[in-house]
Formats: sequence, C-alpha cells, structure tokens
Amino acid sequence: MRHKVRWWDSLSMLQRWTALVIVFLACLPAILAVYDHDDDLQVPHTEVEHWANKIGTHLFYLSNLFAQYDEIRDNFRGAKVQRNDGLQLVKEMAEDVTNMMKYKIEAVKRIMNVAEEASLDQFTDDDEVDYYSAKKLNEYYSEDDKKRPGQLKEGYRELKLVPNSHFDGIPVNENFSSVHVPTNVYDKAPDVLRAIRWSGRLDRTFKSNYELDPTLSWQYFGSSSGFLRQYPATKWVLDERDPDLYDARLRSWYIEAANSAKDMVILLDVSGSMTGLNREIAKHVVLNILETLNENDFVNVFNFTNDTKELVPCFNNTLVQANLENIGEFKKALSQGETRDIANFTLALTTAFDLLHRKVQYNKSGQGSQCNQAIMLVTDGAPNQFEEIFAKYNWPHLQVRVFTYLIGRQEAAVRNLKWMACANKGYFVHVTTLAEVREQVLKYIPVMARPMVMYQTNHPHIWTGVYADIADPKQTDWLWEVRERKRQMDRTNNYRKLQKIAENRPIPLPDPSMIHDEAQVEKFLKYGNFTLTQTEIARIEAEKERKGRRQRMRRDASSFTLGNGGDAPSDGDALIEETLNQTGLRRSKRDVCFMIPKRIHDYDLKKRFDRMFREMDRLEEFYEHNRMGRREAPGLRDGYRLMTSVSIPVFDRRKTMNITERVLVNESIWIMRTREVRSANLLGVAGTDVPIREIEKLVPPYKLGVNGYSFMVNRNGYILYHPDLRPVHEEANAEVLRKSRDKRKWFQDILKPNYNSVDFAEVELFDKDEDLRSNDSELLALTMGRDYNNKLRRDLIEQRAVETLQDVKVHLDGMKRVVTRGQWYYTQKVDDTPFSLGIALPEKYGRYKVFGQIELSRAIQDPRSNRAMDHFSSGNWTLHPEWVYCEYKYDDGHHNLTPEQLMTDFLSRAQKPHWKWRSTRTRPLPEPSLSHTTSAKSRMSGGLENERRENYYCDKDLIQSLLFDARATNVYFANKKMFEDSINGDRNPMEMYMALLFSSTKRHITGITTSFVATRSGLTRWFDIPKHNSSEDPKIQEGLPHFMQVHNRAIDEVWYKRAVDYYEQDPLAYVYSVPFDAATQDPAEVLVVATRAIFIEENNSKKAPAAVVGVTIKHSQFVEYFINETSKCPSYPSRDNGCKDGKTCSSPHLDCYLLDDNGFIIASDKKDSTGKFFGTIEGTIMESLVQSEVYKRVRILDYQAVCLDSDMEPSSSSILYTPVQMIKWSFNWIVGNIFWLMVKTHLYTLWDPNEAWAYTHVERDAQYPVVNDPSPDYPDHKDIYSDPSSFPDDSEPYEDYDNVEKSVAFPSLELEFPIELAYINKTKPRPCDKEVNLYILQNNKLKQDGVYKPVKGKLSNCHANGCGRPFSVQKVKSTNLILVAVNNQCKCESRNVDIEPAEVDYNETMHCNRLLLSHFRRRPQNCYNYHPEETEIKLCGGAGSLGLPSLTMLISLVLAHMCYTLKLHS
Repeated sequence: MRHKVRWWDSLSMLQRWTALVIVFLACLPAILAVYDHDDDLQVPHTEVEHWANKIGTHLFYLSNLFAQYDEIRDNFRGAKVQRNDGLQLVKEMAEDVTNMMKYKIEAVKRIMNVAEEASLDQFTDDDEVDYYSAKKLNEYYSEDDKKRPGQLKEGYRELKLVPNSHFDGIPVNENFSSVHVPTNVYDKAPDVLRAIRWSGRLDRTFKSNYELDPTLSWQYFGSSSGFLRQYPATKWVLDERDPDLYDARLRSWYIEAANSAKDMVILLDVSGSMTGLNREIAKHVVLNILETLNENDFVNVFNFTNDTKELVPCFNNTLVQANLENIGEFKKALSQGETRDIANFTLALTTAFDLLHRKVQYNKSGQGSQCNQAIMLVTDGAPNQFEEIFAKYNWPHLQVRVFTYLIGRQEAAVRNLKWMACANKGYFVHVTTLAEVREQVLKYIPVMARPMVMYQTNHPHIWTGVYADIADPKQTDWLWEVRERKRQMDRTNNYRKLQKIAENRPIPLPDPSMIHDEAQVEKFLKYGNFTLTQTEIARIEAEKERKGRRQRMRRDASSFTLGNGGDAPSDGDALIEETLNQTGLRRSKRDVCFMIPKRIHDYDLKKRFDRMFREMDRLEEFYEHNRMGRREAPGLRDGYRLMTSVSIPVFDRRKTMNITERVLVNESIWIMRTREVRSANLLGVAGTDVPIREIEKLVPPYKLGVNGYSFMVNRNGYILYHPDLRPVHEEANAEVLRKSRDKRKWFQDILKPNYNSVDFAEVELFDKDEDLRSNDSELLALTMGRDYNNKLRRDLIEQRAVETLQDVKVHLDGMKRVVTRGQWYYTQKVDDTPFSLGIALPEKYGRYKVFGQIELSRAIQDPRSNRAMDHFSSGNWTLHPEWVYCEYKYDDGHHNLTPEQLMTDFLSRAQKPHWKWRSTRTRPLPEPSLSHTTSAKSRMSGGLENERRENYYCDKDLIQSLLFDARATNVYFANKKMFEDSINGDRNPMEMYMALLFSSTKRHITGITTSFVATRSGLTRWFDIPKHNSSEDPKIQEGLPHFMQVHNRAIDEVWYKRAVDYYEQDPLAYVYSVPFDAATQDPAEVLVVATRAIFIEENNSKKAPAAVVGVTIKHSQFVEYFINETSKCPSYPSRDNGCKDGKTCSSPHLDCYLLDDNGFIIASDKKDSTGKFFGTIEGTIMESLVQSEVYKRVRILDYQAVCLDSDMEPSSSSILYTPVQMIKWSFNWIVGNIFWLMVKTHLYTLWDPNEAWAYTHVERDAQYPVVNDPSPDYPDHKDIYSDPSSFPDDSEPYEDYDNVEKSVAFPSLELEFPIELAYINKTKPRPCDKEVNLYILQNNKLKQDGVYKPVKGKLSNCHANGCGRPFSVQKVKSTNLILVAVNNQCKCESRNVDIEPAEVDYNETMHCNRLLLSHFRRRPQNCYNYHPEETEIKLCGGAGSLGLPSLTMLISLVLAHMCYTLKLHS
C-alpha cells in the first residue's frame, strides 16, 4: 500500500522559499507577456488590417471606374498572343543596321576617291581660292555703326542658311560645304590654301552622296594641314568668351583612320636642366601626345633622371590601355613631381626597349596592340647618339620607331636627337614655345601612316566608339571651371551683403543675433538669406534639379511648341522688336529681361511679355547649344547628340615630292635649294557621322516590348548605346541635395569624364552571389562586381550569335528603385563593323507579344468602315516623341510638324488612291554603277524634285498596331455631359455605389484629375475629369504643359514599366507613386499616379502586356482620405464599443504611413515626408522591416558615378612672402603681349610663312571679365507676376545688391568677417564607383495561408530606460502599398537609412590592381607597321631659327605695342 507523502511539510523553510522563487521566475515570462500584450495594444493590429483592406478596396474600385479598365481590356480581346523569336528578331535588326552601315562606308569611299584624284590637279599659287569659311559667315555691322551700318563685316561672306531638322535644326546650305580652320593653323599658309583649293571638288560628291542616301549626316574631309571641310555648309557658331578648341586631327575618327594601333612608351626628361619654361613645354608635349591616343592603343609614361621610374607607380613594368580613365591617371600625375639630378639616357632607352620587346613578358602575354611600336623621347638635349643601344635592340628590323622632341632653344642639341629619329624611322621636332606644341606633336601621325600610304591599294575603313558632338573633349573641363567661377561669384556677392549688414546698413534682420551664429552666417553666404527654413532650402535645391529637366519638359510638350519646333525660333526676334516698338521702350535684351516688368500695369501686355521672354529664352538657349556643340533634336542624351563615325584615310598617290631646304654652303653662307625626294604623304581623312539615333531607328523598341531593350558593344567591350548609359551626371533628388555637404552637387549639361568608355560589365548588373556561385569571387571582389570574364561579354566581343538567360538587377527612376528579374539575351554581329547588336527580353513576358492590327488598305476598300482618324475622336492623345511612325527623308517643309501632325498627315494620305507603303527596313546596297546611273537619270529627267517630295517611309506594322490600339482605347468622352451620363448609366452594384458616392455634387472629393491609357504602340491618350471651376487647376493659369504631355513616352515611362513588372506579383494591383521631391513642391501641384497593366493571356501559358491604364489623383485629397479613414474606429459585430482612445492614427502617439513597394512614403500626416524614403524618417523601423523580410535589401553598384575632389588654390596673400612672383607675372605679361602682337600682325610669317600657331593667353580672366563675373541670375518674370494684382509699385525703392562695389575692405566695427569666408571649396570632377542599397517589397512574406495578415514587430530596449516601439505592417490589398503604424511614445535612438549612393573606398592596392586588370578585348583587324621601301624616305624632321632682321623688327614692334598698352591703362 502506497502512502501519501506530504512533501510540502517535509521541506525546510529555506527550501520553501527557494521553491517559491523558482515558481515566481517560471511565471515571470507570462507576467511580462501580459505587460507586453498590454503594450502591444498601443498598436491596433486589427484596426490596421481593417484600414488597409478598406483603403485598398476603395482605391481599387475608384481607379477601375475612372480608368475604365474593364472596357479597355475587353476591347483588346480581339488581339492574339504570338511568340517573339528573339534570335530571328535580332538577326533581322542586325541585317538592317549592316545595310545602313554599308551605305555610309560607300559614301566615304567615294569622298576618298575624289579627294585623291583632286589632289593631283595642278594649280598656281596665284590662283584665288574661293571657299566659305565657317567662322566668317553672315555677320554684319550693327545699325549704330557710323561707317558701315548694317553692312556685311569685312572679310565675311554671305550665304543663305536654312534650318534643317535632319541636321538638328541647324541652319545649313545643301549646295555648298564650309571650311573650318583651327586657331593654331594659319589660313593663308600656301600648303593650307592648296589643300582648300583642290578639296573644293568634293562639294559635288557630298551632294551626290546625300541624294543617294538621305539618312546621311555630316560629311567631311579633315586635311593633314589642319582644316576641316564639312557638308552641308553651316556657320561655326562662336562666342567671343569661348575658346575655339576644335582641331579635326585630334578627333578619334581622324586618329584611328590615320594610324594603326600602337604600343607607345613616353620618356620624359625630369633632370635638373628641365626647369621653368622647359618643364612646362615638356609637360604639354606629353599631354598632347596622350590626346592623340585612342582605346586601341597602349601606353606608359616614364620619368627619367639618373633612374627611370613610371610616372604612375601603379603602372609598373606594363603598358595600359589608353582609355579615358588611364589617361586621366597620367594627366593627374604630370602635375606633380620635381626635377633633379642628371639624365641617364642609357637606362631610359633600355627600359623602354625591354618593355616593348624583351625581358618583361608583357608583349609575349598577348596584351597590347601588337602592331606599331614607338618611343617618344622628350628632353632638352642628349649628350650623344647612343648608337650601341639602337644596334642592340632595334637594328636591323627597326620594329620600334623613335620620335624625339627637343625642348628649348639649344641649337647644339639638335644633331644627336635628330640622328636618333632618322636612324629609327621616326621624326624629330624642335619645340621652343608653348603655343606651337600641338602643331609639332601632330607631325608624328603622318610618319606612323607611311606604311599604309605606301601600299596604296588598301584603304581600311574604321568605326569609332561613341562620342558626343562637342567641339572638344577638354571643353567639359572648361565648362566646369566656368561653373565654379559662377559659384564663387555668388558667394562673394553674399559676403559683400554680409559686410553691409555688419556696417549697420539698412538691411532688415528678423533677429540681430543671427549674425553671430556661425551656422546662420554659412546659410546666408550660400543662399543670401538668413530666414530660410530647412523646407525652403530643400525647395531651392529641388528647383535647381527641376530646372535642368524643364527644357526637356517644354520640348516634349506639344502645347509648348512654337514656330519651328526644335529649330531656332524664327519669330523670336520679330516678336521682341514688335513689343519694344509698341511700348516705346528701347533697351538691350538683357535690360528688357530685367527692367521692363517693373513698368507693366496692363495684364494683356504682361502676357505678351511673358511670351516674348519665352522666345528670348529659347533663342539664347539655341545659340548656346550650338556654341557648346549640342543639338536640340530627338535622340539626344541629356542635351548631347551621341554618335559614331566611319572614316577612311586619303593618300597622296604621288611617290615623290619637291622640298625646299636651307643648306649651309660654308661656315657663314646659307642658300635655299629645291630637290625631289621620296615621300608617302597622308592627305587627310574622309568620314561621316552616324548618329546613334539612326541606329536606334532600325531597332524599333515596340518590337522588343516593355522592359525590353537593345544595345551595341564594340571590340573593346565598350557600349555604343544602352538604356543605362548616362553620359551626363543626373542631379540628386531634393532630399539628397539638402543633406549633402558638397557646395554644388550637380553637373547639369556637363559630360562625365569617362562617358565614352563604359564597359558592358558596368551596365548589366548580374544578380548573383559572388561568394557562393562564382568561380572568380576574388576577381569580382577586386572589380567591385564587374564581371569582365562573363561569357555573354566575350560572345559580344567575338561577335557570336548566342541565346542565354541571366538574372539581373535593374534600377529605375534615377537609381531610386530596383527590380530583379530574369532576362533573355540574344546577340548578332553587325557585318563590316567591330560592333555586336544585342537585345534583352524579360523572362516572364518578353518572349511573347500582342498581335492586333487594323489593315489600313482593307479599311479603305470597305465603305462601311470608319475613317482612320475616327479612332482618335475621344479624349486627348499623343504619340511617343522618339519613335518613327512615318517620316520624310528630306526636310522640305516638314521640319515643324509634331509626331501627331505627321501621323494625321500620313493617315489622310493613306486613305487616298495610289497610296503605297514604303518600308522602314534598309535595302541592301545596290551596285555602284547602278546607283550612279539611277541618280544620273533622275537628275536628267527632272524627277529629283518629285522624288524628294515623295521620299517618305512608314512602319506598316507599327501604324496598323496603332490603329488597333486607338480603336481599343477610344472610350473617353468628348465633353462633361457624356462623362456624367456614363456615371449614371447601368453598372454593377459596386460601381453604382461608387457613382452615387461620387456624384456631381461630391465628385471633387475623389481628387482624380485625369484618366489615361498608354499602349504598346506608343499611343498615350487621356481624359481630364471635368471640374466645376477650371480655375481650380493652377497649371491652366500658369500655362504649364499637361502631365500627360510631359510623360508621353508610353512603354518607356517608369509608371508603365513598374505596372507591368508588378503584374506578376498581383494582377489586380494598381501601382502608386508620387514624385520624390513632392515635399518641396506646391501641394496643389503634387499628383499621385496609379497604374495597372492589361495583359492578354491565352491557354494560361502565353501572356503579353498590351497596355497600362491609370489615373492621377491630387495628393492633398488622397492624404485627406487616408487620414479620415485611419482616424475612424471600425465597428465589429463581436463587440459593441468602439476602439479605445489612442488607437487610431489621429492619436499623437501613433504614426501611420503608406509606403510603396520600394519604401517611399506615399501618404502620412506629416506633409514634409511625402516622397521621401522611409529610412530617412524611421531608419531603425526600416531596418526591422528588412530583418522581418517585409523588404529585401538589394545592393546596386554605380560604375558611372562622378565624385568631387577638392581643388584648392593657394591664397593670393602668398605674394607677400614671394616677391619673385611679381617678376614672374611681369615676364608672363611681356611674353603674352609678344605672342598677341605676333598673332595680330602675322609677324611670324617673316621667317617662316608655313608655320603658325595659336596664342595661348595667360591673362584670359582680365580680357574676358564676363566669364569671371557673369550677369547675375535675374528673378523669373513668372515669379514676379503670378497674378495681375501682384504688379509692383513704381514708388517702391529697389536696391540691387548683386551690383555692389567690388571692394572687400573690412568694416571698422567689432564684428568682422574674415575674407576666407568668401572662398568656396573649389571642386573638380573625377570618375568613381558608388554603391547604394535599394529595397523591394516581398509580398509573399506578408501572406499567411494565402491571405495578407499583419506583421507585428517591436523594437525592444531601444532606449536607456528599456522601453520599446511596437509597430504593425499590413499589405493594402490590390495595390503596391503597405500600411505601417508605429508607436512613438518611446523616444528610441533612430539611425538614418538613406538611399544616397556612397563612394566605394579603394585602398592603394585595390585601386592599382583594378587599373591593371586585363579585360578581354579583340584587336583591330588591320595592322600596317612595315613597308620594305620605307627606308628610302629620308624626311625625318628639321629646325628653323629667327633671322636677325626679323628679330630686330619684332623687338621694335613689341616695344611700341607695350608703350601703347601702358598708355591705355594709365
């Protein structure tokens, strides 16, 4: 029998207390759970779920009703889904591009043949040379000139120029060519005049080529003597403040055609004798040599004294590719270093030969060009000829050419250096001044071309990489310098205002203590205002960003188009003159812009002035763009026209030439002697531009579909074009600018330093785990993820036809959003070019396309069918501005038509008899004889004019698809009554509810302003919801373009792409977005955009996107609805009472946000948060959402980023400690006047009429003060007069603080501001890598059993007192939004989580290893580096000297000029 044990009584007192403690500790979690549960009640999870579901249901039915989703989707059911064969598609596109390229090649071959024949023509030097100088066209004296009012300026010629849209709206003359002569070339030199004379025969060839191929762009011939002949003739637009830096011989199309690829070693003497001017000349020689290299060349630079070291330590014992990044490293290193010791030529030459041939395994490893090899020796003299070194390394095969550059005026050093060049198939030049450096350096190019010229029979054509149509690449550096000077001027003016305040001048201050606050003073120096709030500062910075986009908005909006469209506004000056005459005001343009608005009291007159200001802005912008080399035309990348060029060398067919040289007869007598010598002269290079826009026309985006794209890659792996190519730095959003420490973080309209050497691996971001799945993880870590050995990249370079699937990361919306997806890649080579064409199609939906067309010819024959334009009867509509539907090949009277006008014109013509489709596909090149015969017959029969008039082409598939889409989307209403009738019609119960809820009396509370649809064919149409009072819309008052007129690019719009991508996650969802800078905009102008994709599906296996519908909603009313709903207590049948106090978003203890799928705030009760990234507001909560797998973090690397380095200059006060500086400045002033006098008087022709060089002025700032002190930014006339009642009173005093005296004397008060406050932190751009973390919403993680449920979380112990912050997350059904509710009672420490890209910090080793990394590439096919007869050519350079009479005259004239200058200054 078992006995009961009274175990409790058997325990001692100690054991009992121990047991009680154990029980208490065991129950403690439950007790705490109760506490936590009570704490969690502070976040109403159930209410959050209810709010989210109600908001989602409401928005879904509301958007569906107004967007008419169901009706448009039903109208597309007649379309079919077809397979999109990527391989066949890319093959057809590559064939079209190949045919187009062949036309360009044949055109330059014809120019080359005619040029070589024309060069043989015999002329006498007395024959007058008739040509149009591009710099001297159509300039007249002003009407105020007393001697020649309104007459053509002396030395100028008159030529009729007509704006032509085919040439970017630039006024041209198609009957002539014009000649541009660089500043450093004397246009009266005999050899220049002879070449200009015989090249005049090219005009007929230029015209013939243009008639045969109307898609030809600029045709040109660049002469080796320096000038450029360009067709059609146009004026070279210059400004007296801008330098003319253009020299055709330095352009890539000239350099690559004139020379085969080369390996080059530059030896720079930095011994003790290379000081002062000699040092500067030598540095400029090296810089100019580097500028003549291209991406097919390899180079290294060595400094040599008693030892020989690489200029860039990273480039040890190797040659590096001469791309922009490596050239930049050399240029940066050249500015450093010092001269010392004695030059050891033996070691230097041995090092160079070893690198090119022997000990170092560089050349044996297969790297480099493996073609031409050269040593460039830059020194002020060599002690001997070092014959034994050349005998050992270079004789007898002479594989390495030696070019020698003698610096300075040491005539005794000529002999040895000239012997080195002559004995090694090189060339010797003597450089004595900075001004002649470029001309002397360029002499090596014809020498390198000799083997190619001597073969004569083969003229290889070359294709360049991508480049921008600007005057000179160095101009971007100059533009940046101008921007920095403007920034300095603004800060200096603000500093002067601050000085006035310190002197107690009558400038009001809201708080006198502000002037003692360092932060407030800095704000004033930057913005010129003490009272700005952080929000106002953000708006100022955001306005700078929007200003850069404004021109594109105006250009794309058809409502803004005036006159000639993209051309120079023809009526702008006439309008200005008419307005001035009517008002009786006669002022300069700049005075009109600023002064006239103060005198306007008539509202109608004000509106006329508004239009006049817009025309003046466009006129000034047009000429500014021409001056910068930029063009206003479709196909631009951020204001620049990108292009490639095909060029071909032009040879002199004569094998000998006569030279006249000075010969020393005895020790004191020189005579001139003429003799015949063997020669192989390069006459120049012929070429034509191929705008990237013309290539993209042959790869129409509509065939690729939404999120599909095309690209081209050259043999070096560099992209020719790609949707992610960003040649101009994009400004950051308002939040980034507000928080940035950089004084100016924008590169508006300035090219990036390495814009044309972007690798394929830097734009295609493959989504893979380098550590787990890559065999080259160390290599990828070294290159920061760049996969240069990717098989797809190798296939593109080797021009293989491939099909492959890759997982990629694609960033959108200015690198603020990201999507991850699989993409199919298809590639094909472009014959006769180094390019490969590729296309990328999304894996999920890109392999299928919607096929639906209305056959236009059948519709014409059917009398019951509607007219084609009837399908465009409802709503407003526009077409993709960059797509080619129909186009005239010539510009005869069609340049001012918008795409919509062109379409209307062609559709009306298409419904008339004898209409013919003309294919957009390029035909194969016809036989040359047939081509010339056809052209001749056309001219003889007089049919050329008719051919030009009817020479058009149309994309049949695109137009017929457009008609189908127009019929399917023809659902909008012509007026307000039709809209109201549709609302009151028969609908399903939910729609009836919505119709009653938003009847005509309450419709304004919906906030919906516009319904729209965009389709696969580029059609965008919209309907503006009628309002009771049109004055409610501020955009109507301001005359701004409509939202849909700006965002009219259909499948290329971000909202279109996002809607299609999001369809895979939720087919019922609308995708919502707001502008990132919404918080800085006028709240009345901010719109919420909601879009939803329409897919056509067949058999549940094939689907393709057909269109995207959407609505725009006023953000203020959207937020109002959000706050109203989240402030209500939902009632449930299970309980009678409502929710407790403090359990709604109206509570001060609860913050509620609507976030989109990338973490941006769509709505909240905090107005300043709209559009911002959630992590910048609640960084710790954002981190918790990532840890809870609500969002996924995706790392994006930007390999095209630009960083700013400080470029501080020494203070001007340093002259107090270095009096020698005054002597140096005086010397520079004297030398500058000497050269200026030489240029003005052509004095240099006294001793050598064949030599000319440019004047490099050292005091440009003093001569052109406008650059240093440009006109201040005048207030916008729109800001002054937003309404008629805001006109100013004439009696109001006005003080222009921007025009204060330039005295910087300190005030004689106790409060003083040091002059250092006026200095900016001067910066200089450089290429760099940046990384950023972006975020993607993971919908599947928010579901439980297929239903969206709240995600509950809490930040525990985030404060010193141990409190926490609970939060709740709920997916908003049928949207891309989540509702986040956060308890804010615990003041947790929150860190900032932003999406601002940060620079990747490379250490010295990583930086060097990355630069030295060998990327897979393919060498050019043609190599000409040897001809057996070249040794017969004995022309290897020479030197000249000043004669005594010329020197005496020079000194006399210089002294006279200096005296006259001093008299003027006194």
